Formats: sequence, C-alpha cells, structure tokens
Amino acid sequence: MLKVAIETWYIDKHNKVDLYWVRYFMQEFFLEHNIELVRVSIHTFNEKMKKFNEYNIFNKQWKNICICKAYDPDIIRIRHWWAIKYKYEQFTWFTIIPSEKISIIGRDKFEQYTFMKNYQPHTALMHPFLNKKIVQKQFKGKIIIKPIRWSGWKWITLTSPSKLVKNKKQYYWLEALYIVQQFKNFSKWYSWLINKNHDIRLMFAGKKIIEISCRIPAEWNFKSNISSWGNIITIKKTQLPKKLLSLSKTIYKDLHLQGNDIFSMDFAYCASEKKRYLIEINSSPWTWTSRYRDKKILTSICRGLVKFFKKIYVSQK
Repeated sequence: MLKVAIETWYIDKHNKVDLYWVRYFMQEFFLEHNIELVRVSIHTFNEKMKKFNEYNIFNKQWKNICICKAYDPDIIRIRHWWAIKYKYEQFTWFTIIPSEKISIIGRDKFEQYTFMKNYQPHTALMHPFLNKKIVQKQFKGKIIIKPIRWSGWKWITLTSPSKLVKNKKQYYWLEALYIVQQFKNFSKWYSWLINKNHDIRLMFAGKKIIEISCRIPAEWNFKSNISSWGNIITIKKTQLPKKLLSLSKTIYKDLHLQGNDIFSMDFAYCASEKKRYLIEINSSPWTWTSRYRDKKILTSICRGLVKFFKKIYVSQK
C-alpha cells in the first residue's frame, strides 16, 4: 500500500475534530484506492531512524487519533510553509510534494513577483516605496498593501500612494514585511458566471487541472477569499475561455516545473486594460472547507489526487 503523509507542523498531541468531515472522507477515499493517508509533524521526526515517532488519522466520529508508532511514508506532502528549507533537507530521504521551488514561491509574494512579473500587477517592496520617489511614481491610483508572507488574509489594505507615504510612520521597522502592489479593477469579467468582482482559481496536481473555482468577495470587500466573508463556487473547464487555459499553460511552462507539484493559480481580468492577471500562486490550496461538503466536488478532487500520487510513486521507483 502506498503511504502518503501530510506534514502539518503540530507541536502538541492535538485533539482536532474534522468539522466538515472532509478529512475523514479523503482518508477513506484514498484507502479505497490502496493509499494510506495520514498526518505527521516534523517535531516527531526521528533523524537517525528516518521515521516519524507517531502519526495521526481521523476516526468515524471525525475526531483526530494520534497513533504512537513509528511511521515510514513513501511520500510527504508539505502543507505548512514554516521552515521550508529545513524541512526539505530533513526529508530528503523521501519523495516530497510539492517541489521546494513552488513552496518558496507560494510563501513569499515578492519572490513570486520576481518570477511572475510579466503576469502580475506591478509590485515593489514597501521599504523602497516609502523612501524613493522614483518607486512611488511607478504606481498610479489605488494600491494594495500586503504582507510578504501568508497572514490569514489579515493586514491587506486598499489605499493610495499619497496616503501610504503620509502614514509611513506606522510602518517604521515593519517595511521589510510588506509589499506594495498596483490595484486593478477586477469587477467586470465572466458575466455568465457572476456579475461582480471575482477571480478564478485553477488547482493543479502535476500538469493536470483537477479543480476550477470562482471566488467571490463580500459586497464590501475587495479580497476574493472565503475567509474574508466571501463565497466560492465550482465551475466546469468548458466554461472558461481557451485564452485563460492557454495562459495557465504558459505560466506553468515559464516556471520550469517537473510535474510533481500540487498548487493553484488565481486569475482575474482587468476590463479597462483587456488583460488577464495572475493574482497569486498558492502552494497549499485548501481542500477541506465547508464548500467541499459536496461529495461530487470532493470525489472529483480526490480522484485527481489519487492518480497524481500513484503516478509520482511509480516514477520514483
């Protein structure tokens, strides 16, 4: 049986409950396809034995069960991006998903921009923006301030260059933690899907798109994510223009990936420029929120992941 371990960084024995039953569903689906899906932490990794001292599964009541027994997985999927370099060196014994490159790009928005500047709104580090007029002049109209690393969608602010410069004192000693990005109006795009601000997320497993969703922010918000009171719906590949799918393939090619990644690309469209933008790449897209309680959606995603893991396992032998 193929053994896949998801590294989730926990420190203590945790008593989590699978509120949406999605983790348990995925665990059992994988088991039906001869894959054991568990959760592990680098904090329980035994460097000498090259094994984990324990692993976690969910029972029929959706409660987390910690099994205090040595575990030797075939594949490790890293979901949390803390101590990325350290993890990849510690786990070099195993097949690791995703690649280190995608993990780094997914956790650092400016690193991502340096790779993807041809496809993203113009971006600068906050420190040079606040201290160099030549950098400030590169931005027109509204701008967005974002933490360089993931922050649970907090501290993302819509403002203007003049207001940010005027309030620069509140960012003293914090400039290195933020980027400044040109704001784009993404409110007019696929009218047959939704008639307001939205973006499109393509989830990849290897080179294949295994799920497509349309993310819709709350009426009062500009951030397209469900954690900011937004909404999300699943759409079919046939509903998307070929130009968007072609753009995603071009970006994939430009990233020089080897086909062993699970990640997502988020796209939006600026009608005034008639241009599609890559908003971000996420190296750990969610698959367990309340939206995925639709078994049809979840089954489709799980089927794509099962095929992906089996293909990776065979290729690594």
